[in-house]
Amino acid sequence: MRINLLLASVAMGMLAGCLPDMTQPPNPNPNPNPSGSARDDFNANVEPIMSAKCAGCHVGPETSATNMFLGQQNTVESHYNGIINDRAINGGFDGASASLLSKGQHEGPALSDSEKSAISAWLSAESVERAGDDQNPNPNPNPNPGPTPTTSIDAEKQWASCLSISESEFTSTGAYQIANMNTENGRCYSCHEPGGAGGAYWGRANNYLTMLQKWQTQVFITGAFAPNAQTDGSYKMITASSKICAKGQEKANGAGEHPAFDCNQQVGGVQPLQALEQFRIAVQAKADAPGTCPAPAFAPLQ
Repeated sequence: MRINLLLASVAMGMLAGCLPDMTQPPNPNPNPNPSGSARDDFNANVEPIMSAKCAGCHVGPETSATNMFLGQQNTVESHYNGIINDRAINGGFDGASASLLSKGQHEGPALSDSEKSAISAWLSAESVERAGDDQNPNPNPNPNPGPTPTTSIDAEKQWASCLSISESEFTSTGAYQIANMNTENGRCYSCHEPGGAGGAYWGRANNYLTMLQKWQTQVFITGAFAPNAQTDGSYKMITASSKICAKGQEKANGAGEHPAFDCNQQVGGVQPLQALEQFRIAVQAKADAPGTCPAPAFAPLQ
């Protein structure tokens, strides 16, 4: 009897040595999106939420009273581009700062916890991919692939590189005066430079040149400009006049709490949005000339 018990004890010990360690986590991989790209994650897990809960009110012209953060068309491409190009919505791809997650119930329905988790995971995946882009901003062996970007992100990268050689035009057109526009709560720079609450960067630092440098980063480039699809399928940057003017009308339209302002005001002898458009035209001339601008790439955010 004692021999049988001894044999059984030995057998159980050997079996225990073959079993997996159940104290270890089943999936220690920290990658938030191990199966595909961030864009794949958006298409599969975020776009259905946008279509079901947001598109009914948040697709349309920027001049509408509602924040049309999903773009002007009810398509996956428009929804994706709208979110990634709006820093206030995506929070710089940080879920804790993204108004897309913090809005809560309003005229439309609130997001469920599972929907928030899906969106947060996608933002994290975008952040990981874009951090890789900053470390290797131009993996294309061709130093200047040409003046006809075929995606919105390519247009932004080309624009960022062309801005880096446009300091004289920035100064001569007076485009920097957009920082000095007056609102009911003071000048724009009072909120739109370090320490302020604004998402865009319109500041006076370094004789306004820090503002130009910030515009060359992916986080801030759409504060003053926006990618626009052309009839030939290419993309070019336009001055974000409609978006800026709509901000000045948010309170009047019941669409938000941004301080009211006249977007046609004169500042320093120029009309800032007209000056910004003149600057855009000068930069676009460089973008349209092959070999003029450096290789398309965002500047690293500092």
